[in-house]
Amino acid sequence: MIMSLLMKEIAFDSLLLIAADDVSQQAINQLRSDGICSIENRSCTLINMILVSTAEGAEHVHQVLENHERARKNVVVKMTPELSIKDESDIDSILSFLPEPGSNPCMELKYFLQVYHENVEIHGMVGFDFRSFSDIIRGKNVVSVYSYEYQDDIAESLSHLKPVNLKDNGKYLLSFTVGKYDEKTLSKHLASFNEYMDTFPEESCLYWTYREATPQKVTLFASISSEQ
Repeated sequence: MIMSLLMKEIAFDSLLLIAADDVSQQAINQLRSDGICSIENRSCTLINMILVSTAEGAEHVHQVLENHERARKNVVVKMTPELSIKDESDIDSILSFLPEPGSNPCMELKYFLQVYHENVEIHGMVGFDFRSFSDIIRGKNVVSVYSYEYQDDIAESLSHLKPVNLKDNGKYLLSFTVGKYDEKTLSKHLASFNEYMDTFPEESCLYWTYREATPQKVTLFASISSEQ
């Protein structure tokens, strides 16, 4: 669920979007028309992200990967949750989006890509990096993004996150932005932030970070294992 979150144009320098079927190619074309794309002359490719929307595409994932340069991680995103990837060798992550009434997989993909861009390609003030992100999404997971803007008091946004069902087997990234660094204001934000972080199950894995940016917002990225 996303509230009051405006999408910005994104040009990925470390992630390549790949379609496993025609339906997924249409999704990538729509992303490109919305200003979200991969830079052709990337400095490096950390993630090959393969979108799969059909059963035919699910069978051809490895064939599609063979036609692209190797990346540090191969991530499959199932735009249709019930699909099964038969051959999982050389695949680091298989992700699907939390099925909710009225949810749109293409919009969920946009929010997921925004989380990657803002927290991996743009470095925050706390040591969250590609290795941390890879840990959160490693294996088979159902992912979701919750983001809320705030004006002055970060508790405004955190209160909207309280209904989110936090799981023992979940891995999370909790991040926030501040318009301008101010030690007194930041201390106040961190007090509320720490209070919310204390509500996470002890068995869960929680990363956090923050950076200077507008709009001011709090974002929770959740990755829940779907391993049987």
